Amino acid sequence: MTHTVRLLLLLATVAFIASCGKSPVTSSAPSAVPANGGVRLEWNPVPEQNVTGYRVYYGTASRAYLQPYGQGLASTATTFTVPDLAGARRYFFAVTATNSLGKESGFSDEVFVDVP
Repeated sequence: MTHTVRLLLLLATVAFIASCGKSPVTSSAPSAVPANGGVRLEWNPVPEQNVTGYRVYYGTASRAYLQPYGQGLASTATTFTVPDLAGARRYFFAVTATNSLGKESGFSDEVFVDVP
């Protein structure tokens, strides 16, 4: 499955979950690249009208994020740079969508980056 198709599946799944509340999501991961001591994430927007933003979660172990669910790093854009990460480590990232009712989707698929 191509990266573009996987991202489109992410959007459809997150949009559905965002309108329903918290549920697990099995979908594509955002793209992630090292950027000046941090990591820049990018994803496609969720096409639902009631999506108000996104939350970014990260940590140094798979699915063990530093932010508790519901307290991810907030973004209204479809890009986010997590700054000042300690080097020579692998970091794992996932994104959720939030809607106007205060509901948050489940996590996207996870992506990891080795920060030099």
